[in-house]
Amino acid sequence: TEDWDFLTTCPCQPRRHPAFLMANDKIFVGLGDGANGNLNDWWEYDMDNDVWNQKSNFPGDGRQHPAMIVVNNKIYMGCGGNGNGNLGDWWEYDILTDIWLQKSDLIANQRHHPFYFGIGDYAYVGFGHGSNPGPGSNSTGSYIYNDFYKYDPANDSWTQMANFPSEA
Repeated sequence: TEDWDFLTTCPCQPRRHPAFLMANDKIFVGLGDGANGNLNDWWEYDMDNDVWNQKSNFPGDGRQHPAMIVVNNKIYMGCGGNGNGNLGDWWEYDILTDIWLQKSDLIANQRHHPFYFGIGDYAYVGFGHGSNPGPGSNSTGSYIYNDFYKYDPANDSWTQMANFPSEA
């Protein structure tokens, strides 16, 4: 009908740069910058019933601009940045049990704004901005990378893929 409908507003604190994605016909939203710093809250929006449910808070450092990928009913999230710098940690959120578990860190420079996607049973993360020189980076002080990695949730391991063959 090309009409817009107003949906229930999230009861969460207002924020900039939240992390969000869709999984199992639900939208998950959290993290980002709040009025008093980085946030760690985590919310689920049920589109069928127009209802927000607060879930278990993210136990790691609050952040903005992380990677977030759904693989087999679990959300994998990591990297990003906050007032303390760039991050390279990696976490698993089990949608069915509402439990966060820390996993093996990315085997590369810490970064924010990574590119990311899932294919089959794997998560892929790479590129992004960091604070240290790395593959494909320039010398401007805000390094941009051209490296890429595959994460295998079955054995909690990372594999470096071929670097992008051009400018980061």
